[in-house]
Amino acid sequence: MESGVKIKPGSIVVIAVIAIIAILFGSNIYFLKSNEQAVITLFGKHVRTEREPGMKFKLPLVEKKELVDTEGIRRLEFGYRGNTDGSYSDVMVEAQMLTADENLVIADWAVMYKVVDSYKWLFNVDSPEKTIRTITEAAYRRVVASHSLDDILTNQKDSIQIEIRESLQGICDKYDFGIQITAVQLQDALPPDPVKDAFLEVASAREDKNAKINEATKYENEKLPIARGEAEQILNLAEGYKQQRINEAEGDTSRFLAIQKEYAANTEVTKTRLYLEMIKAVLPQVKEVYIMSDDGDVLKFLPISDGNRQGAE
Repeated sequence: MESGVKIKPGSIVVIAVIAIIAILFGSNIYFLKSNEQAVITLFGKHVRTEREPGMKFKLPLVEKKELVDTEGIRRLEFGYRGNTDGSYSDVMVEAQMLTADENLVIADWAVMYKVVDSYKWLFNVDSPEKTIRTITEAAYRRVVASHSLDDILTNQKDSIQIEIRESLQGICDKYDFGIQITAVQLQDALPPDPVKDAFLEVASAREDKNAKINEATKYENEKLPIARGEAEQILNLAEGYKQQRINEAEGDTSRFLAIQKEYAANTEVTKTRLYLEMIKAVLPQVKEVYIMSDDGDVLKFLPISDGNRQGAE
């Protein structure tokens, strides 16, 4: 008598089907990270975009998913390429550009961007990275061609970078690429080798000029407040002197008017008083006195100097 469990052929088929279904469903479960979006298509047609992180499921065989990083910063390099060992390789065909004053400039630059809408990034443009590179280079060359070599090599780099970023973002928005330009970086900008030394000397001279201007501005800022303070002090003194003279003049006028009034009322008395006051003020200042008669003869010489006065005593 044989022992054991016999499995019916029908059961084997059921188990196999269950296993296949489990494998199919299991392979279509995926986990969406916080920095990703999943674009789901059904027979090639977009049906939904998964944006919330967590466990997700798609229909086996008929649905396909495309994961897109929407947080990471992507970088495009122009004029050079970074190597795996940390070195760089020049790409001169990208680096050479013509400026507004018909000079050549050798510029290495980079553009950083990130995807903000995965559906637009995948479906609104063919070969998105290649397209972004093409329009970026075109926008950069157009902006450089509107500036002089001197602007690019010296103090206009920041404004040129901003202008390029705004121009490039406008193009991407116009064609609905679903990306955001985060930065444009002008790494190096140099004139061609035959004139490089001359331009470097010009740049150095300009830096010296700016340093002198800054030094002069600092001196001006130090001296102007002092000069303004001294001017204000002089004006205040002048105003005080002016007011003093006005007060003195008004006092003299009042005094004269008072004397005039007394003189009109008591002419002889006032005349005598004024004469005596004048004699009192003048005599102490003189050293000799001549007394004249009414007919013009000298009546007497009276020495009244201090020495004679002491001798007389």
